[in-house]
Amino acid sequence: MVISEAAKLAMEQGGMIYRKEIWSDKGFFNVFIKPTNSYDACIIVEYQDGKEASSCRNWNPTGVDLMADDWELWTGNEFNKKASEI
Repeated sequence: MVISEAAKLAMEQGGMIYRKEIWSDKGFFNVFIKPTNSYDACIIVEYQDGKEASSCRNWNPTGVDLMADDWELWTGNEFNKKASEI
């Protein structure tokens, strides 16, 4: 889906978004974006081995990110689901 649709769902469901094209099944190192309406803007959340490792505020998307149609919603259960598919 496009970023605006993904961000809307994430905000409604309390989830985060990520680009399917850059999802990493190996080592479970992934970066997610948590959209907010606060001064923190969008928060980058980094996960390693299925656990939150770090986060920072004010994510700035690239032009490619804004035009991409491979955005997906992440609600926290995907690590278990994806791990079982490997």
